[in-house]
Parts: sequence; C-alpha cells; structure tokens
Amino acid sequence: MFSAGVVRKRPGVSTSVMAGIVVVIIVVAAVGIYFAFVPPAAKSTTTVAQTIKIGSSSSVGEYLENGTGFTLYMFARDTPGSGASACSGACASVWPPFYASSLSLPSGLSASNFTTITLSDGSKQTAYNGWPLYYYVVDTKAGSMTGEGIDQFNGLWYAMPPDLQQSGGQIINGSSYSVGVAYKPSIGVYLTNSAGYTLYFRSTDTANSGKTTCTTSLCEANWPLFYAASLTLPPGLSSSSFGSITAYNSTKITTFDGYALFTFAHDSAPGDVAGEGVGGFYAATLPTPLVPTSTSTSTT
Repeated sequence: MFSAGVVRKRPGVSTSVMAGIVVVIIVVAAVGIYFAFVPPAAKSTTTVAQTIKIGSSSSVGEYLENGTGFTLYMFARDTPGSGASACSGACASVWPPFYASSLSLPSGLSASNFTTITLSDGSKQTAYNGWPLYYYVVDTKAGSMTGEGIDQFNGLWYAMPPDLQQSGGQIINGSSYSVGVAYKPSIGVYLTNSAGYTLYFRSTDTANSGKTTCTTSLCEANWPLFYAASLTLPPGLSSSSFGSITAYNSTKITTFDGYALFTFAHDSAPGDVAGEGVGGFYAATLPTPLVPTSTSTSTT
C-alpha cells in the first residue's frame, strides 16, 4: 500500500566546520526534492546533555521534542525494547538518531523510561519506552513536524507521543479523525476507531470481493461492523486504501485494502485486542492487513 521514499545520502560534513555554518541537506524523496537547512547546534546527535520537552499540536496532540523545539520521531518498523534500530545507512541520513548521555526532563516524564542503545556502527541513540528517537532533516525550524505520518524506508514515522507505552498504546486518534493508529508488540501497528478501539478484518473474507463472510446472527452480535460515512484520516493513511461495501441487511461497512472492518464486542476498553485470532478475526495491521504466522486458536 505504501512505497518507500528514494533518498540520496547527504555528503559528509567535517567536524571542524563551525557550528554556526548551515548544513545544506538535499533529500530526494518519493514526493519531490527538499532543501533542508539544519543548524547543527539545534539538532545535534552527539550532545552530552540535552533537554526533553513535551510539545503540543492541535493536529496530533502531545509529542516529545528536544530542548530547542525540534520534533522527536518514532519509526513503526522498530521493535521497542530490542536495543536496535531499523534505520541505518541512507535512512539514518534522513532520520538522524537523537542521543544524549544525560537528560533534563519536565514533570510527567520519568528518567526510567529513557534508555541508551548502541547502533551497528558503535554510535549511541536514546530510546523512549524502548522506541529509538529520531530527528527529521526536513524539519527546518523549531516546531516543524513535516515528518508526521510519512511513509519512508518501508515504514511509517510519527511524532513520539509521551504516553505511548511499550505494552501497547495509541499513536494517534481522536474525534477529529475517523480512524486512529495504535501499536502493540504482539501485533505491530494497527487501525482503531476514533475512540481507540481496535479495528479487525476477517481472514476468511476475500479482499475487494464486495462482501464479508460474517453474516450469521452470532457473528454480527460479536463483531459490530465499522462504518464511517465521511472519512477524515490522520497523517500516514491514504483515502485510496479505504472504501465501503453494502453487506448483510443492506448495511454499509467501511473497508481497508478491500477488507470489511469490525470492532469486537468483548473489547472493554481502548487498546484491548481480545478479538485477535478469534473466529478468524485479526487486527487490521499497517501497511496492509496480515494474518500473524502464529496466534491464538480460541473461538467465540
């Protein structure tokens, strides 16, 4: 569904260059050519001590930023807590790692949630709740968030929410969006409704068939259909991936990549995924719905 950006690595910069000199970075991406002017002192990846702040945006809510106001991002391809980064080489030129050997934190953030990982080249990177933190070179000034929802290097990028926990959490949702995006280690990145409840697809359905196999009264009772008459999508999701079908009882259902979407009646709170693997239903993962290679065989 998504395609990775094509990126040219920026030329190396001598460490003897004065900090006040502006580094010109040319990023060739799938969406065009950007000229990013990055003050090294503002977005240093080697600063010994740095400040972490909590920024706020009307479009994404709260997110982490460094002391000079540059957005810190997470990469959906990373596995939190693994001690590794899935972004290296050309990727790291576009999404430089954030690192500080010591941090000054505001109230609401705990030092125990920040760790240091060692990358394959021996350099260091700071992680939050196990997620490696990154800058985006196209953010040219404090408060910029041009990397929000971008699909590059085979994965989605989001500003790091301060409340995203390793056990699973909401990346983005809210009443202003028809669907949201969340993460759980056992599932990956997946879709939710605007309230944060997991959206599922059924593996026995056939994509783009215009119908669903959930037609019995028992199935309908346990798997309420999801339908949004008007789709307002968060960054990173394309309207071309969504559609609708008219299924049982002439009822409309929203589809994702051709699969009908459902909630699970026994998910009691946002973030619950009690329906995973039940009756052939699985969380609607990004970038496209996939059945896990191993899962529960429980039934309703």
